[in-house]
Amino acid sequence: MKLTEVILQTDKEFSNRDAEKLRGYFGHYFKDLIIFHNHIDAFTFNYDYAFIQYKIINKKPCIIGINSGADILFENIDKIKKIVINNEEIEVEPMLTIKFPELKIEDKFYKYKFETLWFALNSDNYKKYKSGSFDLNKQLRNNILEFFKMCGVWADREIIVKGNFKESILTQKDIKIKGFYGEFSVNVNLPDNISLGKRKSIGLGRIKKI
Repeated sequence: MKLTEVILQTDKEFSNRDAEKLRGYFGHYFKDLIIFHNHIDAFTFNYDYAFIQYKIINKKPCIIGINSGADILFENIDKIKKIVINNEEIEVEPMLTIKFPELKIEDKFYKYKFETLWFALNSDNYKKYKSGSFDLNKQLRNNILEFFKMCGVWADREIIVKGNFKESILTQKDIKIKGFYGEFSVNVNLPDNISLGKRKSIGLGRIKKI
């Protein structure tokens, strides 16, 4: 797999909530490139993988491109000179890192923590979770399998996840989202700062190796 990480260097500091605003800005700026926003038109969403993800890492804006997203982000990095957040125009200097992580299932385990809220539930599995019949370890394993598919990598062995999760609530636009923080071990060496679960494009479910 290929991963391009662009940190937008600036004197300003940002919060995780600004990731969605970052996506909104670049989605409009690169409106002719669907991969930056996944909207075919004003009413139609392109339900593809989030090959480009927007995050706040160490209080700095960041864009991560995965596989095809990595290539398109690299091709357009010279166009990134500024961002507009909260109606403020901010000059930025993109700092580019390109990585080629090997994604495979191993005999040893790696430990991670969620740096941002992991959004694991939808309307169907929420009912199962409330009744106590929903397995969060299994759900996280499915999220990691989705990442394998996104990267075009075949999972040739069983992915094993062992986690300890704690409920938390995120409020976005007056909507309360139930999610989870916590730590987990998995027999896959996952790249830092990728996102798992729902709303990956705005940095939810961002992981970091412990």
